Amino acid sequence: MTSAWLTWPRPPLAATPREPDVAKAAAQRISFGGPQARSLWQPRLERLGAAAIAIELELVRQGRIPAALVWTGYDGIEALTERARSIGLGAKPVKASLGYAADWSLEASIDEPKRLLDYAFLIGAAPLDVAIAEPAAGDMVNAAMRFGYPACCAKSWADHLGRGGSDPLASLLAHDDKAAMPSHVALAVLGWGPVRHAPCSAHCAATRDRSRAFLDLGRELGFIEEMAWLEEIAGWAVDASLVNGIAEITTAAFRCTWLSDEGLPPRRRAAGTGKRKAAAVEPADDAAIRAELGTGFEAAGFGSPFAMRSRFSTIVWEQTAALRRATSAVHVGCGDGLLLELIAQTRPKLGLYGTEDDSAAAEAARRRLGVSLPILGGTSIEALAALSRLAPAGIDLAFVDPERLGGHDALAAVRAIARSVIVIGSDRSLHRLGDMDTLAASMGFALLPGRAARVSAALSPAKDRLH
Repeated sequence: MTSAWLTWPRPPLAATPREPDVAKAAAQRISFGGPQARSLWQPRLERLGAAAIAIELELVRQGRIPAALVWTGYDGIEALTERARSIGLGAKPVKASLGYAADWSLEASIDEPKRLLDYAFLIGAAPLDVAIAEPAAGDMVNAAMRFGYPACCAKSWADHLGRGGSDPLASLLAHDDKAAMPSHVALAVLGWGPVRHAPCSAHCAATRDRSRAFLDLGRELGFIEEMAWLEEIAGWAVDASLVNGIAEITTAAFRCTWLSDEGLPPRRRAAGTGKRKAAAVEPADDAAIRAELGTGFEAAGFGSPFAMRSRFSTIVWEQTAALRRATSAVHVGCGDGLLLELIAQTRPKLGLYGTEDDSAAAEAARRRLGVSLPILGGTSIEALAALSRLAPAGIDLAFVDPERLGGHDALAAVRAIARSVIVIGSDRSLHRLGDMDTLAASMGFALLPGRAARVSAALSPAKDRLH
């Protein structure tokens, strides 16, 4: 995808969401319908993303909206700020967030953690006041209208923010007629346009007018082909769903999934805080970034904390369908609890448990996850026996690294309590054996047939033996 991407929706924004680069994350979580769909639409999506940024910046240059919020990686900062200057606009950094872990290669260097951060820039006419993106609660409606929201949508978005919401599209999926949702609205989360604001409903007439204006400006700027693709997309049938914090859109060409804060408890604001302020970019604290990335990566079979977080993020993505169906899960040998934390971010209502025989790692997991998520110490057998007493009805999913499990008896204990077992492949295992199927075969068990997975797969329910 492009090195820069638009936030969605336009400001005003709620407090920084868990995954503020939602457009980037959703785009990276696209599964294409097949090789032909990928070869046709993957390059088109990249061009649509670039066109959307150009159109949005032109709207700012013309004074039709006061500013645009654009995200970029560390290496893209210079190009983005120079682009803004070339059209007479200023660029001011307002936020930074730890980038999407599945981007990071195994060779990612821990020496420069700032390169792992994604940065949000407010781009507009100087002098820039960053508070325009997050105004005082009483000015939300007016601020939204300044950013191009129709009056009906401005009020709806302000009300949504006031109730503690953060994902307008997920709210539409939860309440509107999904079968009839226009694809431009459903796919707005990807940041392409033409719907750039948070609509008050899936069929808002004023939103349709704004969409036509976006397409017209795109054609004026020379994006003839890209605007034709957007009009083609407008005729697509889409299927939309929102289940336990995971939103999903499916079309004939591709499927995209993203994390939603909908359903989480509303964020509390400190008493007396009358105005939201955009979070300033602070120098990256190396120790804090390392702590967030996770510890104990060597024991877990990974070459670096970056690799461990990246692979664990991939596991959560690969097992999206299983997590959507589940009500409980356990990570056997959870280390410092990183995988459980990532699962909790996507499924906040899921009942989660961890087991860890290393007392220091178990304590680190308790610090990471809090006292409400049980981390059981002792050997795998002992911890699973304790878990069976905590959850006598059993657990839906168990995540295990078979090389760390401890033998046939431990696997039997996992099978006894879990209705489905998800096998994790560490870098150490996969570098030696090549893929998940070979890993499974080397240890005497079989995986469920189906879609190939990079680092995780469901264990066949057959009573295979573990060597």
